[in-house]
Amino acid sequence: SFARGRAARLVSPMRPPVLIVGAHRSGTSATTRALEILGLQIGQRLDSHGEPKALQQLHEEYLRRLGAAWHSPAPFIESIRTADAERNCAAYLRENLRRDFARIFGYRKNPRGLWLLTRLKFGAPWGWKEPRTTLFARAWLQIFPGARIVHVVRDPFAAALSICDRELRFQAGGDAPSGKINNLDYCLNLVRIYTEAGERLADSETYLRVAFEDIQTNPHKTLDETARFCDLRFSAKQLTNAAATIRPLNR
Repeated sequence: SFARGRAARLVSPMRPPVLIVGAHRSGTSATTRALEILGLQIGQRLDSHGEPKALQQLHEEYLRRLGAAWHSPAPFIESIRTADAERNCAAYLRENLRRDFARIFGYRKNPRGLWLLTRLKFGAPWGWKEPRTTLFARAWLQIFPGARIVHVVRDPFAAALSICDRELRFQAGGDAPSGKINNLDYCLNLVRIYTEAGERLADSETYLRVAFEDIQTNPHKTLDETARFCDLRFSAKQLTNAAATIRPLNR
């Protein structure tokens, strides 16, 4: 379609994206919402956590091929260690982007969606948040060299407890179990895997590690620094509004 073809042609000239990475339940959703207020474009067709559903599916399908899942990433981590495997993963992502860039990143095929895609062509800052990106980040960097990486970290116990609590709520609502993430020790290890995957990107000049507790404790200062790292332009009022969305620590 016209929308798919036009979106695919945008990949080359547009600004490298911002990749917001981190373990599940580490404050990436709150951070992304705040950065959106500060000018980061993140698409339209998103779930309640601000994630493109099609991107979730894209990542999960590749994990599934390797016998992995978001909650059981070890087979993927093991497979991606070689340069050939990383290139194969990047080729999978690139081919899917070529076919349907707009859908994968959450842009609708309506006038506003086309306008947002056009903004990318003229250098609008953009990016996405989807925790599996943490695992796939090196492959994404092959597609988008120069992408800025905002790695949000949180106290491992707090993140693990949140993953575990959410899983128990889902099961109580009738969902099938997701692996072993109703076990706190398993969740702690899962958070560690994601955190280590994010930290493997720290050798990049476009990497920023942000503690979510710092955002909660001093949202104005930390969001200002993070947004400037992302090369966003924003007003004092936008910064105040963004900071107001952050729930204080221990509340």
